Amino acid sequence: MRTSICLATIVASLVCLGIAAPPACGQSGGITVAVIDIPKIFKNHARFNAAITDIKKDIDAYKQFVAQQQKALRAEREKLEQFKPGTREYKEIEERIARMSMEAQLESAKRQKAFMEREAQEYYRTYKEIEAAVADFAARNRIGLVVRYSSQDIDPTKRESIMQGINRFVVFQNHLDITQIILDQLNRGTPPVPSISQPPIPRPRTNYR
Repeated sequence: MRTSICLATIVASLVCLGIAAPPACGQSGGITVAVIDIPKIFKNHARFNAAITDIKKDIDAYKQFVAQQQKALRAEREKLEQFKPGTREYKEIEERIARMSMEAQLESAKRQKAFMEREAQEYYRTYKEIEAAVADFAARNRIGLVVRYSSQDIDPTKRESIMQGINRFVVFQNHLDITQIILDQLNRGTPPVPSISQPPIPRPRTNYR
């Protein structure tokens, strides 16, 4: 495999478009490459975060309902202590407690599944929106390949962060990042999300539209 020749061709094509460091422009063939930070887009996507917030509100509301159910169960158990085992009253309350517990468990499992499915659908819908925006942008700017990467700094005090950094697909990029361009496009016309403290990402030095 002539890997070095392929890479040289890619770099040459990027130089010609003004998005790579400037050695002399080589042959006109090759492919134009850009990178994008998908987790950053999800983190700052206004409509996605609003939808996730709504789901969390519904979860909190259901937690309050569960707390009321638990309170009712405790009250029934307190009633149970007032009767001797084997009596009719004891058996009736015992059966009611068992029934209430089973219904609560079934409802909890049902709600949990519904919440997870809603969350998954929001992730899917947003990712497809990102995918479409990237495809449109790449087509308009003659970009042949968009590679996922992470702009997050590695935290040397956390093993997980270090291992994630080591396993990154993109080790280095120079003004190829289209993340902010795509994010601005996706958030156009929607209320801004709260600012997030993180290192700024340089805009690509290109003639992108």
